[in-house]
Amino acid sequence: MPRITCLCHLLISAAVLLPGASWARDCIGMVPAGSSTFWSAVEAGARQSADELELDLYTRGLSHDGDVEVQLQLIERVVARGCRGLIIAPTGQAIESRVAALRAQGIPTVYIDRDIAGEGAYGLVATDNFLAGQLAGQQLAELLGGRGRVALLRLRQDLQSTRERERGFLLAAQAAGLEVVFDAYLGDDREGIVAALSEHLPRLDGLFSPNGSSTRATLAALRQLGKAGQVRFVGFDGGDLLFDAVRQREIQALLLQQPQAIGDHAVRLVQRALRGEPAAARLRLLLEPRVLTADKLAEMASPEQPW
Repeated sequence: MPRITCLCHLLISAAVLLPGASWARDCIGMVPAGSSTFWSAVEAGARQSADELELDLYTRGLSHDGDVEVQLQLIERVVARGCRGLIIAPTGQAIESRVAALRAQGIPTVYIDRDIAGEGAYGLVATDNFLAGQLAGQQLAELLGGRGRVALLRLRQDLQSTRERERGFLLAAQAAGLEVVFDAYLGDDREGIVAALSEHLPRLDGLFSPNGSSTRATLAALRQLGKAGQVRFVGFDGGDLLFDAVRQREIQALLLQQPQAIGDHAVRLVQRALRGEPAAARLRLLLEPRVLTADKLAEMASPEQPW
């Protein structure tokens, strides 16, 4: 009997030391592009799916979008952690070469929120950003009765997601009869937006801003100028501040993404890659955005969660 007990102990010890022990949880690294409520919701969706699939989720994100060098450093932390897959919102083209190298090492990557050129990534999960821009243009045209002069307050030239929203908005607004009389990259700098709107607001009937930070900055600028609610304003993304502005009719409509679904699907795509399911080309899953107005917000049973 003692000999059997000793043998059992040896078997258990050996199993613990084996890297492929059956009860070990694979690690997936996630590198978002910021720390806003949107990215928190993406992480929540990813974590829920990871728990369901018995995976470990290791998350490291940026404080400010656009810092490619920091993202590259965070990828190295994910690799050093021993993660077998990567989910990332790429902030620049330099990410692709590193992702291609990871793929050659057997570490698959899924892009979220935005895409970049190349063949390194296994898949993409994002909002249908061109459709989102079209919906925004159609919504503003409906608010203005198909006539009026509007502004497109662009975010950044190098950000694929907002660039697609801006392109969709421009085409839909013009097709619906609106005249785009001001079109400029103002980013999410409130003072810069205040300066631009001080000059152009007198001839504007409507505005569109293409992401959460630019929408919050534009709202703050309109409030500072005492013009909130006096011009039709369609923005992007949510959060308590913007939802309250919709209720107060300072913002007429918001385009909402599905951040938790983005995180959920991204984890599932990585697991699919880890199981060895081939993809001849990058798998693309584009999620449809929703239009939120004051009337729709009032009808919601749970206003705290209008994503």
